[in-house]
Amino acid sequence: MSPTVRGLAVTQSLVGSPTEWHLLLLLAHGPQHWWCLQRQMLGTKWHRCWQGLWRLWRHHLIMFHVKHGWMLTTAGETLRPILIAIQTCNQERRKSE
Repeated sequence: MSPTVRGLAVTQSLVGSPTEWHLLLLLAHGPQHWWCLQRQMLGTKWHRCWQGLWRLWRHHLIMFHVKHGWMLTTAGETLRPILIAIQTCNQERRKSE
């Protein structure tokens, strides 16, 4: 099994809900405070957002800094190419609609 496929399998086992993926996609742009994340996640209940943040924090993919807010950890930064690819695909799909 190639390292890329193995890494994707590990990521899929750590990130289990659409809310967590959405949070990671938002944090791929840089650190954000709670109110910014909540505003961008329209339609998501606040407790689901907190649950997603807690799960990602527990898996050491994100961390909280008092000055900067929520951000990707070093382990979370390794997901940046995947997150950027997902965002690129979404943008191209929207353009074609």
